[in-house]
Amino acid sequence: MYAVMTPASIGADDLIPPPSPELLRRYGTSEVSLRRLRSRHHQTLLLRTADLADAAVAQRDARIEALQLAEQHDGVVIDLGIPRVVDQRADEVSLAQATQWYVVDPTALESGRLLTVGLAAFGLPEVAVQGVDSTNHPMIGAVLAGLVHRLVAEWPANDPVGTATITLRDIAYGLGDPGAAETPRDRTIDVSIDYEPADDQLVVRLLADPATALFAP
Repeated sequence: MYAVMTPASIGADDLIPPPSPELLRRYGTSEVSLRRLRSRHHQTLLLRTADLADAAVAQRDARIEALQLAEQHDGVVIDLGIPRVVDQRADEVSLAQATQWYVVDPTALESGRLLTVGLAAFGLPEVAVQGVDSTNHPMIGAVLAGLVHRLVAEWPANDPVGTATITLRDIAYGLGDPGAAETPRDRTIDVSIDYEPADDQLVVRLLADPATALFAP
């Protein structure tokens, strides 16, 4: 579900209150985007539904449709599932770049976890990576991007529970590296994935040090 916020009405306005600036800021919306929102009070809502097998394609197409509408009418797009402003052009949308589709809950790091917000739109549980601290946070964040890249590409055909091998190429795709297709696949890290039904989360533990497994010379 997306809200396209425009300075002038482009039809019958949908009267669902947009998320507060505080909530948008929490999930990574920039101050520049928040300033643009202040002069865009008219809202058009895009809501699309799909079965599980088609969820990823439906999510991609809905975002492209919303961004194209915003580009035509000087608008700003809000992903209402997270919620945050989508700072992309329509031609930049990619299912391969995992970081386009989730944010990390800023409060979870306090308890030593990286917790995604946004994967529910694909019919996936959110991912909770355990054993994170300030020293390894960036590298584990990169592994998370590679893992989500694989989850989006392989779900629901493959059950994610079990042991998975994440390659440096997966990480490059997940982070949106333009050279991802040429990134070597011989650097890998294994992770264990368990499903926690009480929290509806995929609990992930790294089985090696990413600094050594992926990035050591």
